[in-house]
This record gives sequence, C-alpha cells and structure tokens, in this order.
Amino acid sequence: MEGNRLTEKATLRKEIRDYIQQQIASGRFKAGDRIVETQMARELGVSQAPVREAILELAAMGLLEERPYSGSFVRKLTAEDIEDIYNTRAFLDEYAARRAALRVTADQLREMEALLVEMDRAENPHDFVEKDIAFHAMVVDAAGSPALKKVWDSLRLVEWTGLSVAVTRNTLPELAKQHWRIFRLLERHADHTAGAYMFLHIKNFGDELKQHYQEMNGNILPLPGSAVEKERTT
Repeated sequence: MEGNRLTEKATLRKEIRDYIQQQIASGRFKAGDRIVETQMARELGVSQAPVREAILELAAMGLLEERPYSGSFVRKLTAEDIEDIYNTRAFLDEYAARRAALRVTADQLREMEALLVEMDRAENPHDFVEKDIAFHAMVVDAAGSPALKKVWDSLRLVEWTGLSVAVTRNTLPELAKQHWRIFRLLERHADHTAGAYMFLHIKNFGDELKQHYQEMNGNILPLPGSAVEKERTT
C-alpha cells in the first residue's frame, strides 16, 4: 500500500512538472515571470507540496531559479548555459554507454529492444520523448555504476529531452534509428564506439537547441509548434 502511495506521489509530481514546463514552452510564462505555488496548486486542484517538489525539480534542471525571500522565477538562459548543460550530459551518457556495452545483460538488451519497438510506433513527440527518456535510463542502469546513477538522476539533464525533440530537424523515425544504432553497439559490446556515438547523439541535440536559441534572438521559448510560435510566424 505504501509503495502505491509513493508511486502515485511521484506520478503527480511529474505531471505537475510537465504541466509547468509546457506552460513555459507555450510562452504563457516568460523569462523573469514568477511561478506562484499557491496559484498553481489552485489551478491544478492539488496541494502545494507536490507543486513545490515539481518547482524544485525544474530549478534543478535550470529552467527555474530560486530567489531568496522572493520565490521561483523562469530563468533567462544563455547560449553558454545550453552548451554547458548538453556537454555535461554528453559526457555522462558517453560514460554510461561505454560501461553498459561491457556489462549489459541479455535481459537488459531484450528490454531495450522491446522499448525501441514501441519507440518506432510513437505517433507524436510526447509519446516519443517518454520512450527516449526510458531508453537512456536503461543504458544508465546497464552501466552498473551507483555513483553515475545518482549524479545522472540528481542533475535531471534527461528532462531536457522534450525541448530537444521540439527543436530538432530530425524526424521521429530518424531519431528512433539513432537509438537503434546505440542499441546495436551495446549488443556488440563495442564500448568505445558506443560511447563516442552516444556523445555525438547528445551533443548534436545541444547544438540544435543552441542554434534555435540564436535564431530566436536569445530565447529558447516559445518552442516550434507552440501556440505562441504559430502566432509569431503568421
């Protein structure tokens, strides 16, 4: 029973975090705007506790900043911030892929393969992103490093996947092929090649997001396809 409550709590926190992130991505909340816990809790019909937890996770991602005695505000990101975030994740995921290639089990490979089949069937970016995040988490688990797992989870860099998929010029099938490539390298236990390919896979996303930032004159948001972006381009 306790386990069910913990799962429900984590799911609620994730849904709130995703909702706030979507509101930022849509342009409702802009850089410098304050996210008010009480207002967000009323809007969603939930208590303040999970809203606060979601805000802390977004602050850990770097999308929000905590100001003492003032509250939580949407952060104004720089090109250097984006580069730093993606380079950090690229190094972590490279290390994960290299270790996983040497330690991955047959059962873990079967789970990855089943997930990639589902990824091929993803009909929209939201579904794809869920599979993408799950795949990279599997690679980290297969690496068998408690220290890496702790750092990877705490930095929450994988949560940037939604922004990456929104701005990439690759189609969903093309992105799926990249993940199949990683899988095949893990399957062959090609540790150095798997690490190198993983590094470039992540870094390319960062380069695209940085280019989008520059094209938007110093703003990541709104994202392509959002209501604000459609209004801006019509």
